[in-house]
Amino acid sequence: MTRESRLLRDGFHPEDFQWRLRKVFDWRGKEEIMIELEELDGCLSFGDTVREAKDGLKEALYLWIRQHGEQQLPEVQQSAHLIILEPPMTTREFHHINDEVKKMIKP
Repeated sequence: MTRESRLLRDGFHPEDFQWRLRKVFDWRGKEEIMIELEELDGCLSFGDTVREAKDGLKEALYLWIRQHGEQQLPEVQQSAHLIILEPPMTTREFHHINDEVKKMIKP
């Protein structure tokens, strides 16, 4: 049994959390889909399609728990699964982020 399978067996699923879904640009400027688990800072997945990004959430959740520990998980709410759709990233936003990264790596 894989670690991810044990994680799902133990009752932790990406669908237990709110998702923030957004079209973003990758490092080459090509559009991709990002899904972030709203309650878990830094727990996100990317893909060329929503399905690919969704499939990556299981591994992202496993890695988040491995880094932070199960005790850091918020209590799972037994309610409807909420997906927040964000507007796509603009090219202006993309260039701003790249400019900020360039400032950080300049000697």
